[in-house]
Amino acid sequence: MSVITKIVKCFRDEDLRADRQPEFTQLDVETSFMNENEIMQMMEEMTRGLFKSVIDADLGGKFPTITYADAMDKYGR
Repeated sequence: MSVITKIVKCFRDEDLRADRQPEFTQLDVETSFMNENEIMQMMEEMTRGLFKSVIDADLGGKFPTITYADAMDKYGR
């Protein structure tokens, strides 16, 4: 399994708005031959590791998940 990750500073090339910062940090992940469950597991482990190393926080048990259809019903459209 091949994974490349980058943490980069990004700048918006658009008009300033009160609800958006012109600069933000982005985590870019490129993988091959991973399914969505493997990607979610990798991101969960990375998030746990970052929280632990940066602010010494333990995020507890497994992250809750919902289906795309449930997310759209609850938050989308």
